[in-house]
Amino acid sequence: MSRYTSEQTAYNPLKKKYVPLWRVDTNTVTVTHFNIDTHTEESKTYHTDFIRYHLHFSDSHCTDRLRRFVNEGKIVQYLDDMEPKVSEAIARQVELWKQTDSCYQKAVLASDTEKMLGMENCFISMAREAVFECMVYI
Repeated sequence: MSRYTSEQTAYNPLKKKYVPLWRVDTNTVTVTHFNIDTHTEESKTYHTDFIRYHLHFSDSHCTDRLRRFVNEGKIVQYLDDMEPKVSEAIARQVELWKQTDSCYQKAVLASDTEKMLGMENCFISMAREAVFECMVYI
């Protein structure tokens, strides 16, 4: 289990010990924050595959960056910003291919939904590969 914890800690009266303000578990794709005001732990689990891939990649190749985001308390903001950007980049690329691919256009004109869906799935797969290379595996 790859767990990153912030250097900054706070006393948790329920656990009767000092706990890190921020924790990231790259296996469960969960960020946990200890709220000093309420003395409670708040967890956020990410469900998109590209956040999981990015955390695992960062755990293997960019540990200093990941550790810095955790220490600075910016890990949630970083991951929350990444999530829509990756989704939008994939969607934009798919739409571009749908508008410019002559085979797809012929399928639209022929109302061939089976071919259209097959091509859309192919476009999504190709877009994910390109976008992941540029935005996830960095």
